[in-house]
Amino acid sequence: MPYRRLPNTDQARIRALRMAVESSVENGVFTNVLSHNTYHKAKEFLQKFSAEVAVYKRCVQEQSSKRGNEKYEAALKKARMYVSHFIQVLSMSIVRGEIARPKRAYYSLPVEEDTVPNLFSEASVLEWGQKIMEGEQKRQSEGGVPIYNPTMGRVSVVYEMFKEMYDRQQALQQRTNDALRNISDMRYEADEIIFEAWSEIEAAFSVFKGEARLKHCARYGVIYYDRPDRKRKKEASDD
Repeated sequence: MPYRRLPNTDQARIRALRMAVESSVENGVFTNVLSHNTYHKAKEFLQKFSAEVAVYKRCVQEQSSKRGNEKYEAALKKARMYVSHFIQVLSMSIVRGEIARPKRAYYSLPVEEDTVPNLFSEASVLEWGQKIMEGEQKRQSEGGVPIYNPTMGRVSVVYEMFKEMYDRQQALQQRTNDALRNISDMRYEADEIIFEAWSEIEAAFSVFKGEARLKHCARYGVIYYDRPDRKRKKEASDD
């Protein structure tokens, strides 16, 4: 005998719920195959679950379109370059004696070295961009002469443009994670409702036997699979 098996993907769950709900009303008349309680529970849950899956898919598609985004990559590259150049100019000003070496501490830079921090990651560009902006502001507040080429004003503009794009990406990632977590939390309830609906559907058509019963149930979304031994027999008979 074929056996039924609950859906194992979100789209299959939505399809099973939709078929059970839509098939329960024919020409505006309730068929009574599902109980009113199960019908309304499945209908309301279908709306919530399908909406959450749609949100997740939209977020994933948007994220996918942003991967390798030329504008984002260009903004990152520019921010990295300006932060690096500012630190290099600061170091040269110290070597020339224009800025006292201890002032490097204002920028959270090692005082006895003239090195540029590793700016490979996006997080490091944001971290050091913030540190040099704070350091330059502190040094100038004590009467220090502003660094030029690049000026901190220009560095700040480039930094903020990149940070805005980065924050948008992080917010999108968070929305994606939230949607996925919501879907994961809803899957158990989806399976419970589908199980309940399918049990009622099978009971409603229990007066039918064999293939006729399977066809009636399948019209309401119940999914049947052949057992391995039955499948082999069918394949043998087709040869």
